[in-house]
Amino acid sequence: MENASGDSAQISARHLLYSLVGWGLQAVFGVLAFASGLVAPPAGVAVIVAVWILTAAYSVVRWKRTPMVPLGMGLLAGVLIVGIIAFGGAFLDWNA
Repeated sequence: MENASGDSAQISARHLLYSLVGWGLQAVFGVLAFASGLVAPPAGVAVIVAVWILTAAYSVVRWKRTPMVPLGMGLLAGVLIVGIIAFGGAFLDWNA
C-alpha cells in the first residue's frame, strides 16, 4: 500500500537490516573521522568530518526509497575516510 508521498507503508525486514548495518558502519566510521585528528591537521579533519556528515545525511534522507543506500553510504564513507587519511599520509606528510 502506498501513502501520499509514494513511499511504501511497509518496510521489509531486509530493507531494515541493510539500513541498520549501514548506519552501524556510519557510526564506526564517524568515530574514525573524529579520531583522525590524531594524524591529520585541523583542515584535514574538517574535510574528513564533512565527508562523513554528507554520506550520513544522504543515507538518512534516502533510506526509505532504496534499501541499499544506507549500506552503500556506510561503505563509501569508510573508503573515503581511509583514502583521505592514506592520501594525506603519503602526499601531505600527515603523521602522528
